[in-house]
Amino acid sequence: MAKQIPFATATALNSIAFDVMRKENDSMAEIFDNPRPFTLRATQVEKKASKTDLTAVVSIRPSQEKYLLPYEVGGKHQSDWKLGNLLVPVDGPVDQYGQISKGMLRRVLDRPDVFKGTINGIKGIWQRPTRGVQRTGNKGTKGRLQNFGGRKTGLKLLYAWRDNKSVGKSLDFAGRARRTIDSLSSPALEAAIQKAIRTAR
Repeated sequence: MAKQIPFATATALNSIAFDVMRKENDSMAEIFDNPRPFTLRATQVEKKASKTDLTAVVSIRPSQEKYLLPYEVGGKHQSDWKLGNLLVPVDGPVDQYGQISKGMLRRVLDRPDVFKGTINGIKGIWQRPTRGVQRTGNKGTKGRLQNFGGRKTGLKLLYAWRDNKSVGKSLDFAGRARRTIDSLSSPALEAAIQKAIRTAR
């Protein structure tokens, strides 16, 4: 039976690790509004325990850690955009999660009537008005005028660059993991020991 103890301990640790992973991933839907599936899969069991190494590691995947870390330790939103600031939709399209994917933005910027620039002090991605024929027969512009800085322009602001702001939510990744471990460690170890007893030769 003594030989089974390391195996039982490793089994319990791995069971707890996967429970922690699931609870952390489930919490993303409670913390964030309509998160992407990419965010809902942020947590992983990075390392499983074995009989010779009774250590299991649960972590956030590196790709998601870049933007989730401020929600754990504090700080400002992190952005992958080259300008470093947040890109905020104004009149531009967004995906089903209300976000701007890089593929979508690439397609928008490929349009000949769209450009990046600063207009009346506003840095963003703009769309030029299309040319049309008014009822009078004169050529004019289609689309509404937008007012920026007290002046009207025929350009349409699709996305605007905004200064990064401090995050207003807490991920509590470490705290949730500790609470999960505290609540599950005893029953998980007991279940693993009972299994070891049943399977002992």
